[in-house]
Amino acid sequence: MLPMLASLLLSVPLPARSTLSVDPKASSIRFRVDHSLHGVEGESKEIDGKALAKDDGKVIALVRAPLASFHSGDSNRDAHMLEVLEAERFPMVVFRGVATAGPESAEPGAPVEMRGEIELHGRKSLVSVPIKVEPQPDGTLRARAAFDVSLDAHQVERPSLLFIKVADACRIEVDLVLRRQPGREQAQESAAGSNQ
Repeated sequence: MLPMLASLLLSVPLPARSTLSVDPKASSIRFRVDHSLHGVEGESKEIDGKALAKDDGKVIALVRAPLASFHSGDSNRDAHMLEVLEAERFPMVVFRGVATAGPESAEPGAPVEMRGEIELHGRKSLVSVPIKVEPQPDGTLRARAAFDVSLDAHQVERPSLLFIKVADACRIEVDLVLRRQPGREQAQESAAGSNQ
């Protein structure tokens, strides 16, 4: 889920070798699965992630969250979800992605496509994620994205209610706040300044 953030960076000018980190206190990842009788939503705020702008213009992103950090408001249901996802064997959901288009190719405010993979339940699947990135007054970037993940593609046994399974598509919504980390050059300049 972290890689989504990287795509957002492409629509905002970033110097090469810039690194952005997810601020977990200000970020969230939500999921929704639907059943013919009702839907189930859950959220995690324990997110780890980085995005790196490279010299060649690519942005590489990684976002991940522990499955045990997702809560739906029903502890029994959450425990069953961890059992179905074999969270002891596969404790994390991970997104890795790369965006190659430069900011000049996108209209201001338009979503940027990031191509990558989701790793869930020990299986990986390819995804293309539209990410919208917005600069914030405090200098952070806010990256938002929504996309579907197939539970069948990750060999997740879909739970049933009254003999009817939940839908295959799990909707993922990501709302991340990214903070710039000082680069090597900035860190060296700061160190040099403090030595004078």
